Amino acid sequence: MPRSRSPEPNDKPDAPRESRSHRSHHHSRHSRSPRGDDDRHRHKRRRTRSPAAKPVALPYKAKQLSRRHFEEYRPLFQSYLDIQKQIQLDDLDEREVKGRWKSFTSRWNRGELARSWYDPSMLKTAQETVQSYRASSPQAPTKRASPTYEAQQDTQESSDDDFGPAPPTDLAKHAGHGPTIPKMEDLTYRNEMRNEDRSRDRAEYNDDLRYERKTDRKAQKDRLDELVPRADPGSRERQLEKKRETTSTLQSFRDAKESGDVEVAESDLMGDDGIDQYKKQKRDTERQKNEREIRREEIARARDAERNEALAARREKESKTMEFLKQIAQERFG
Repeated sequence: MPRSRSPEPNDKPDAPRESRSHRSHHHSRHSRSPRGDDDRHRHKRRRTRSPAAKPVALPYKAKQLSRRHFEEYRPLFQSYLDIQKQIQLDDLDEREVKGRWKSFTSRWNRGELARSWYDPSMLKTAQETVQSYRASSPQAPTKRASPTYEAQQDTQESSDDDFGPAPPTDLAKHAGHGPTIPKMEDLTYRNEMRNEDRSRDRAEYNDDLRYERKTDRKAQKDRLDELVPRADPGSRERQLEKKRETTSTLQSFRDAKESGDVEVAESDLMGDDGIDQYKKQKRDTERQKNEREIRREEIARARDAERNEALAARREKESKTMEFLKQIAQERFG
């Protein structure tokens, strides 16, 4: 049998094998640790994190806006919506106002608006315009349109004759001089009131006529009982009277149906002056025609008044917008 060769201490091929096994054992020991994996991933995430975005330098060194600046920049925001979007801020609800303000502040903070909007004089001009408009516009009544009576204040020079409430102030402010053109709502209300009055008068007339007829029948019946007293109720004579009354009633209906009598007016039989009747019909026709024409003219005047009011309000709004734009142009270009 061949003899096996014993290993010598100077043999070198086994040294790298031991080093490789040692490195693989060290690597497998570290790879099985979950904490080591987390440390490596955390180190990767720390290296890949992007730097924070720098704030944009706004024109005129304007500041960044947020929700708390709404009341301060409200006039400028209102002018922005009116000029750029043709939208009135007072016509929007709270939710839409918040959305519009968020979009405005986003564009403001990114510096995407025109340079003139960041000018401090623009904000000052907008605030002055809003204040002057509020001072010039009349304040609407909050509760009702009835005149308010202001209580008199006691002064040192007041005499004994000064007593009672002060004269109404709202009527003197809002009421104009002379008659005004009625509106469509006024005409509609007037026609409804007229129709209600006519219906009420007709119903009252029918009720009065029905009551008078009932009273007259009762009076005739009482007089007939006085002239011809009736028999005792339940007696044979009373039964015969009822039978005779029924027979006479049926006979009268039968005679009226068979005779064919027709009630004709005396003017139709004897003739009447046709000229007077024709004149009366003509007057009635003219009166109805005049009433229709008057109603048409009233409706036309009411519509013209409403159209003129809307046109005046639009012109006033356009003139204020043009004045605002002229002020901006004058401040920027002199």
